[in-house]
Amino acid sequence: MRRFLFLSMLVFITVMVWVSVYEKEDNSPLSQKLERAMSLTRMKAYHDDDYDYMVRYPSFFEQTPDSLMDKGCCRFSFWQDSIEIVQTVFVEQNPENLTIEQAMRKYTSALHATSKQKGRDCFILSGHILDDKGRLTARCFHAKFVKHRKLWFVQSLTYPEVCQPSLKRLMTEIDNWKVW
Repeated sequence: MRRFLFLSMLVFITVMVWVSVYEKEDNSPLSQKLERAMSLTRMKAYHDDDYDYMVRYPSFFEQTPDSLMDKGCCRFSFWQDSIEIVQTVFVEQNPENLTIEQAMRKYTSALHATSKQKGRDCFILSGHILDDKGRLTARCFHAKFVKHRKLWFVQSLTYPEVCQPSLKRLMTEIDNWKVW
């Protein structure tokens, strides 16, 4: 019995040393790791008590406490190395009672959107974020605006351009977002 235990321990130690020496390091870029994480992650749901909407976000995103946000707003973010991804939802007044077409023109111009899609009660814009001097940056946005009476419900995602392929699942979540 002692010999068996001794041999078992010797085999165990040998295997552990071999694994630690020959284990492959994951040297893939962060954007590839993010893509893998996005495809495997569980989506959490957030319910806003003020406006009664729900939004889904990746489980590894960190939620900013509601006390730091305006009424009806929520923010979820991921930060690692030089990568910052922010998913935000907010409610904006529509005092001019703009139609979908009018609002789409207004926000396309204001945000310098390069891509737009129109739905029955919503529209989606995306493009690069400009700096203070009007120059393109390496950061992008993707936003959905949903009209309800005199309110706009807006869900937006800001991210580095290199991460765009990694975020397709989250962009699809935003595109399919139903406020109620």
